[in-house]
Amino acid sequence: MTAAHVLPLPETSVTFVHTADWQLGMTRRFLDADAQARFTASRIDGIGRIGELARAHHAEFVLVCGDVFEDHQVSPQVVRRALDEMADIGLPVYLLPGNHDPLDRASVYRATTFERHRPTNVHVLDAGVTRIRDGVEVVAAPWMSKRPLSDLLAEQVTRLSDVDAVRIVAGHGIVDTLDPTGADPAAIDVTGLQEALAAGRIDYVALGDRHSVTDIGDSGRIWYSGAHEVTDFDSREVDPGHALVVTASRSSVQVERHPVGQWAFRSIESEINTTGDVESLAAQIESIPAKSKSVLRLRLSGVVSLETNTALDELLDTASDRFAALQRWADPDRRLLLEPTPDDLARLGLTGYASAAADELAALADADVSARDALALLYRLASGRES
Repeated sequence: MTAAHVLPLPETSVTFVHTADWQLGMTRRFLDADAQARFTASRIDGIGRIGELARAHHAEFVLVCGDVFEDHQVSPQVVRRALDEMADIGLPVYLLPGNHDPLDRASVYRATTFERHRPTNVHVLDAGVTRIRDGVEVVAAPWMSKRPLSDLLAEQVTRLSDVDAVRIVAGHGIVDTLDPTGADPAAIDVTGLQEALAAGRIDYVALGDRHSVTDIGDSGRIWYSGAHEVTDFDSREVDPGHALVVTASRSSVQVERHPVGQWAFRSIESEINTTGDVESLAAQIESIPAKSKSVLRLRLSGVVSLETNTALDELLDTASDRFAALQRWADPDRRLLLEPTPDDLARLGLTGYASAAADELAALADADVSARDALALLYRLASGRES
């Protein structure tokens, strides 16, 4: 008789979306009421964009690794709208409590609004192992308080036994390799995670807390997804506004980043000395897309005449109407100085007391913002450029 060949069973594989740090209900002090309302709505609407991403890649579930909500005091309206968006995803959504929304007694997850409106596809992860389906598990390390005193992931991972299943670890917080002080008792031990990955006890580590997409270590299996919408300027957040599509098995992990954010907080540094420099800055500003969903922060330095300063003010006045917000980035070491030229003062055509007042304002302009503004306004009025 010919021996029968037994075909090996296909390896278990799972595809899911890894996201984190939605911080729904977040406010930003530099946004006015209209812009803040749009920013709040976009953060909630981003849940729908994540759902579209999940369905397009045939993901089995969405895993949100901490800070789903900004805090426990988030408005009931934000909670209800967020839960409606999660329901519309049509896939299981697993929420991990983080430092902004820990699973303590006052938790938003224990509030009546959340419990009453939570759809059946939304699950809040408790500590330990959650079975997703045969051969797939999530090992969760939620924050139970604002200030844990130990590595929550290590507590869960070190107690795991060997099992023939794809294990995804869900955690939140800073890893020890990125902790600048080394003093955080809850910092996540990267070496321990890498050892568990190498031993096959876990297969992927999904992290939240860092708002930029970040690959940790050299395994390709420990990732921060970053925030789904920007929360800070580009000097602090390098790559926000993404979600990760992860396909994991016992033998391999594939991670793809996908943009889902619509807002941007941009910084521009520019030296302004001439009207030509103002025109160059204008071209930079004009090139920025989606201005109504962009916050612009400017750090300007140089020495300008009244004429150049007036052109700059006109540019920024117009830009402030087009952007969600426009800020001047204060830096004592890099300042924009006003130095009126004789031609500037001559163009004012002032005599007597008014001329003396203009001279006094010019002398004070570098050190006194009010004097600078008054002199600039005087120049615009005298030039017929102020309606």
